[in-house]
Amino acid sequence: MTTELPAVLRGWLAAGQFADIDDTRIWYRVEGSGPWLVCFHGFPTSSWDWHRLLPLIRDDFRVLLFDFPGYGLSAKPPRRDYSVLRQLDAAELLLRSLDIGAFHLLAHDMGDTVACELLHRLEQGQTGLEPLSVTLLNGGIYPDLHRPLPTQRLLRTRILGELTARLATWRVFMHQYPRVYAQPGNFDAAHYRAQWALMLHRRGRRTLAKVAVYMRERFRHERRWLDPLHRTGLPLSLIWGREDPIAVLAMARRLQARQPATRVEVLDGIGHYPQLEAPDRLAAILRGVLAAPRPDPGMPGAQ
Repeated sequence: MTTELPAVLRGWLAAGQFADIDDTRIWYRVEGSGPWLVCFHGFPTSSWDWHRLLPLIRDDFRVLLFDFPGYGLSAKPPRRDYSVLRQLDAAELLLRSLDIGAFHLLAHDMGDTVACELLHRLEQGQTGLEPLSVTLLNGGIYPDLHRPLPTQRLLRTRILGELTARLATWRVFMHQYPRVYAQPGNFDAAHYRAQWALMLHRRGRRTLAKVAVYMRERFRHERRWLDPLHRTGLPLSLIWGREDPIAVLAMARRLQARQPATRVEVLDGIGHYPQLEAPDRLAAILRGVLAAPRPDPGMPGAQ
């Protein structure tokens, strides 16, 4: 059973296309002109998180948006491995199929962790991807500082995760999800309905707990992901909503202390989703950040 999409999402669906990647049907959208900007979305939402930002940056960048396997409009096969490693495998295959060479990377939430796996593979010479820079929005990169919502805590557990996903309701969703925004009332009911529809689309309840595995993996692969992040030679920027209750500002401050060259932009009055809550401010910062020169290719992590 496929959840009926509201009209705004039917238009979003029609603006993109599907590709068969890594044994999964992945939805993606390419728009704009200029240097490539590849966007990694977060949990539990999708590339629709970028819909308010896209019109503001498509004159500056050629933007690739896509839904990771198990998310949004992409297929959600119940027996697939949804580890962060496999999510990056799918992303790499998609970029390769589109002949994307050098690109800037913009990531959010779970996508930040996929970006960290990319930095690990760059260090190990295990990827052909060519990121020019990495920009991270709010995400739980330090698991000890992460403050997940109650439902997220349940979804990430092995025993209760599947049950929590099956029992998920609109009422529970609306009781918790809006809390991640600094001003939940700035978004109308249609916005929340769209996010809910994308979560449930393609029988999303079956895989909701499975895609939440990345939260457990952050503990298991902490050194694998944080060490390359701390020593990357790529231009690294953080654009962080100050009022985020789950990926708290202390994460950005810790990374800045470990990586003094990191550029940090703090957005006052903004919560977990800068791309939805302050797309104009984010677009302006991105133009400045991504105009910075490339690093010395001899530096660790530089390509």
